[in-house]
Amino acid sequence: MAANLRLLRLCVAAVAVAIVGCRTNKQILDDYEKALLAGDYAAPVAEIEEKADDGGVDELLWRLHAGGSRYLLNDFHSAVDQFDKAEDVFLRNDATSVFKQGVTGAFAMISNDRAFPYAGGGEDRIFTCFYKAVDYMRNGKFDAARTELNRAAQHQDNWLWDRKKEIADAAEALAKSADEYAKKEGVDSSSAGADLAKSDKAVDDAFSDDGFASKVKTQCGFDMSIDGDVETLARKDWLNRYVQHVTGVFRLLSGEGDGVNYLKELAEIDPGNVVLKADLVLAKSSVRPRNLVWVFVEDGLGPVREEWRLDLPTVFIPYANRYVLYAGMALPYLRYRRQAGTVYNVMAGGAKRQLVTVQDVDGLLKTEFDVYFRSALVREITRTIVKIGVQVALGVAADNVSDSYTQIALRASQVAAAAWAASVTQADLRTWSGLPKEVFAMRVNRPEDGRIVLSGDGAPVAEVQVPEGNSLVFVRRTSSSAPAVVKVATLPN
Repeated sequence: MAANLRLLRLCVAAVAVAIVGCRTNKQILDDYEKALLAGDYAAPVAEIEEKADDGGVDELLWRLHAGGSRYLLNDFHSAVDQFDKAEDVFLRNDATSVFKQGVTGAFAMISNDRAFPYAGGGEDRIFTCFYKAVDYMRNGKFDAARTELNRAAQHQDNWLWDRKKEIADAAEALAKSADEYAKKEGVDSSSAGADLAKSDKAVDDAFSDDGFASKVKTQCGFDMSIDGDVETLARKDWLNRYVQHVTGVFRLLSGEGDGVNYLKELAEIDPGNVVLKADLVLAKSSVRPRNLVWVFVEDGLGPVREEWRLDLPTVFIPYANRYVLYAGMALPYLRYRRQAGTVYNVMAGGAKRQLVTVQDVDGLLKTEFDVYFRSALVREITRTIVKIGVQVALGVAADNVSDSYTQIALRASQVAAAAWAASVTQADLRTWSGLPKEVFAMRVNRPEDGRIVLSGDGAPVAEVQVPEGNSLVFVRRTSSSAPAVVKVATLPN
């Protein structure tokens, strides 16, 4: 039996090695990152727009990257067009959750999350509206900018509800798909080794096993005891302070009285932030803003996903080891990227002011990742148990049949089930990789000559000429060596 098991496992490994693909999402995104870090913002555009136009499960992913690239190139119309098309996909997902949409293969939920359309996260959607708003502002389309900022605020309000809905839809699809997969393999879902109820116990065992939890925390930065629990999150945990700050300032400069409400919430969440505190004081005063300049710096690149492969310890499946040919899992983890700068100063009229952090975007994306990861971990453990259960059931059946032809057929099915399991084991690494790492801000008075100079870590970053009026200056800096992208929006006094 031991020799046969080794042979079967070699067959599974051979099949897995034979599975190759063309240029992967990961390869494209890695090249995209290199281009952003080099400041070569035009380099990836042709490929990612072609990928976006292909549609399919990754359309939203490529629309976001295409829109982000066009935004960095200051290609207003193309950027808005790509972001609008991304929003079409978001709206389609609103109507039908990605876990309920048609997918590329049978029993997709038992394969991996990558089989489903990219749904994007809450921050993807918020930044989509926000970047459209910034481009509308800088082109003097203030009504359109207001609409987009309002929509971004609504998406922030919906953030928690959307995450809970995604988790519920995924759980429902997984339960259905697990039973269908067992039946497709000719296995009674209640038979020994394939009892689908065992997956729930295995999930509970895994979450309570200190050794497994320690491995997950070390590799993925995820504490299985507390992280990603939507029931314990507060609004401050997912509120994008940068977007809310700009919204409050814009509404204040537009003469809308409710701008103070946006700024008040921020000051309550972060009472020690001097910029937020000063803007709240301004909003509460009866003084009409005149010739003020807000400088925002989006620094660096936010985290991206990498893959960690491991075997689910078969101790979670008693008596199964001898029949298990493949028990692999794949989980994502976040790789954090470097800042472009650590200290920014703005010089205006001979006075120098240091910018302060208004949003740790890394922290926002980590919160969102943790919510995804908690449910993804449950799914991955369940998938592994179900796929193992089918292998075990087929192996048990082969050991208990006398007809040699039937036994060979059962062994072949066992190998095929294990090979398929190996071929579809992969983590979902899709994420919008062009978002910033951190956002800095400062408000200054517009100097008479209108000249604003921004430096980072003592080196010049950008020189901006702002006209009369109240201006918002948006600076995007992906790395210390990449040229800064500057957008200026000026509202009348």
